[in-house]
Amino acid sequence: MRKLKVLILHEQKKLKDSMENIGLNFLKDYEFIFQKLEDFKKRDVENYDLYILDVYDDIAFNYLKNKLDLVLLSISIDLGERPSDYIKVGAINFILRPYSVREIKLNLDKLKNYLLTKYEAEDNKLKFYTLLDNIPYMAWFKNLESEYMIVNKEFKEHCGKDFETIKGRGDEFVWDGMIGEQCRLYDLQVMCEKKRIVFDEVIPGQKGYRQFNIYKVPVINSKKEIKGTMGIAKDITDLKNKNVEFDILLENIPFSVFMKSPTGFIIKGNREFLDLIKEEKDYFISKEEDFVGYDHKESIDIEDKDILNNKKSINVVRMIKDHDNTKILEVYKSPVIDISGEVIGIVCTMKDITEMKNQEKKIREMAYTDPLTELDNRRSLYEYINNELIEGQDKLSVMFIDLDNFKQLNDKFGHLYGDKILIDFSKELKDICKDGFISRIGGDEFVLVWKGELEKEYLSEKADVIIENLKNNNRLSYLSASVGIVTGSIGKETVDSFLAKGDLALYKAKEQGKNQYVFYNKALDKQRCFDEEIENDLKNALEKKELTLHYQAQYNTQGQLFGFESLLRWNNEKYKKIPIINIISIIEKTTLIDDIGDFILEEAFSFSKKINIFRENKIVISVNISALQIMKSNFVKNIKKILNKIDVDPKIVGIEITETVLLKNIEENLLKIKELKDIGITISLDDFGTGYSSFCYLVKLPLTNIKLDKNFIWGMKDSDEYKTLVKLCVDTAHALNLKIVAEGVETTEELDILKKMNVDFIQGYLFSKPIPENKVIELLKIGSIPNLV
Repeated sequence: MRKLKVLILHEQKKLKDSMENIGLNFLKDYEFIFQKLEDFKKRDVENYDLYILDVYDDIAFNYLKNKLDLVLLSISIDLGERPSDYIKVGAINFILRPYSVREIKLNLDKLKNYLLTKYEAEDNKLKFYTLLDNIPYMAWFKNLESEYMIVNKEFKEHCGKDFETIKGRGDEFVWDGMIGEQCRLYDLQVMCEKKRIVFDEVIPGQKGYRQFNIYKVPVINSKKEIKGTMGIAKDITDLKNKNVEFDILLENIPFSVFMKSPTGFIIKGNREFLDLIKEEKDYFISKEEDFVGYDHKESIDIEDKDILNNKKSINVVRMIKDHDNTKILEVYKSPVIDISGEVIGIVCTMKDITEMKNQEKKIREMAYTDPLTELDNRRSLYEYINNELIEGQDKLSVMFIDLDNFKQLNDKFGHLYGDKILIDFSKELKDICKDGFISRIGGDEFVLVWKGELEKEYLSEKADVIIENLKNNNRLSYLSASVGIVTGSIGKETVDSFLAKGDLALYKAKEQGKNQYVFYNKALDKQRCFDEEIENDLKNALEKKELTLHYQAQYNTQGQLFGFESLLRWNNEKYKKIPIINIISIIEKTTLIDDIGDFILEEAFSFSKKINIFRENKIVISVNISALQIMKSNFVKNIKKILNKIDVDPKIVGIEITETVLLKNIEENLLKIKELKDIGITISLDDFGTGYSSFCYLVKLPLTNIKLDKNFIWGMKDSDEYKTLVKLCVDTAHALNLKIVAEGVETTEELDILKKMNVDFIQGYLFSKPIPENKVIELLKIGSIPNLV
């Protein structure tokens, strides 16, 4: 089969690149064409098989109004869009943003199956015309004026004229004046009474005088408008009875057909029918309920009575038992009306649609089930809350679960192992929370829902069991879980805003150290809003030149100035009481880290160049690097780009990285740090002692300095153990040819102890707090602290 052409209508300039990046090109069954909405013309509609609208557009929707069943409309739940908003304008199929190749494939495959079914219907139409042209009796279609619009081969042979001569002409012309007026009266009767009629008539033609049994029906469109008549004329000249005609008709129909008497007894059936019910031709079960099942008897009686009394057709779907299997049948019933207008029977057609229905069920299951864990997915979660809870304004309890450090487990053991862990954890949840609705909404994210506002003690107990089971399960013991819990009623909120509260509680659990649960409270919302306010103001801080750097001096034990650590400051009165460490934490959670991180590097490198131009003893200015910065693939390239931009010697700049940051991806980060050290940049391991503090890492890491955390320094005055630890760190560093910087030195007592331990460099408020550039210039003029020795 040829590839289906899929037109993707969009506004975004980079949509094609972004969709190719998620693997769109791997969908080999489809050919994707991208077109901007503004370039889309009505004439383009017929050039494609399927359509994806990246955003809703009235004009495009109008052009596609006859093909909306082949259109996927993209919506974003995160932006508050709902399918119900677009169903009103005719949208049928939806796909969620952000896109995933799996969801695109699922939806396109669904539409492809639908399109194939549509093609099959058109093929059946062709078969109908082929059948019409090959049945051994005349058949035709007339318009409202009783003019012939379609005739078959038998008709043309008997009247002796070709179709071009016949088309648009009436009976009097076609049959050379032998018949005409009476045929028109029959047509009018059929159209006025909207019922079929059957009568016999002699029609002279090329085959001589032949008697035909004529069957005429009104042609009614979906709007119940009469469009003309359709007729079939069976040559019964040589037949002894009309039963032969009916048998031939039945055997040539390509689906199951049987006829019942007005009392419900089956009197005839074609081969397709016999094959369906698996019976021999010479045997018929007495009534319909005998093979579809007696549990359908009442509905069958109602259907037949309706047909007999109202002389109208009906369509039903019926499920029947076939040994150990269940079949789904589409049944169409019509009255058989004789010339007098009396109903003499009921003709039934049946089509086995089991496979089609099973496919529909499978597609729905795929759409609402997570394929890995077989839990409900995000879409199913929203539907459950919307349908089961919101309509009744019920209260609910929701638990968000996120597996801590799951990415590291995947990186260490592989995704196949990670998948097995997710399956095992899902089974644990099913055992623990049998009374709740369980869903997997992301890679390692799960959401549990209970009807009703459950007691905190009950939910706490559930959360404790979940967290504890991770510790006790050998396969799951590598992991821990952070849990956020929210209870109450949605009320006038959206589902998204209510669930966001659970997310807030989950994030709080992670901030507090993971492996714990947190209940939502209004303070979390207040903090979120405040953080968002800070984030919004930070976006303009660079433009307003509110961000500056301060520098804290570093001295050797002889009192000579050797370097500065650059520290960010935000000159904004509104947030002057907020610790800068909290501001930095917000920056690191957003994309602001890119622009602000580059700003800090450029400012610090520029200042280092400025102060070292005429210095013989160079001063190193260091910059703190976050995990998000070093984890980027272009981290080293970006540092080098800034060095070239500023045109600064790498030997007068440095970077400070914590143990935690380095160990997030140790092997890759080691290569990056080594590359920077090789070009002369000073590398300092910051806050040593607060992270993993493994001495084996000191051997591997390409370091210049080790910076002892201030808590070790402050602890020396009260504890000999701290002194021992500091001395051990100093000796170890010196053994590895590394320099030691003691941070947070605030008293002469601390300084004296450190000097006796041969610490190399000192940094702290004892000598200088962080100061702006102009103060640094003044400090450089002094150069050293004579009384330090």
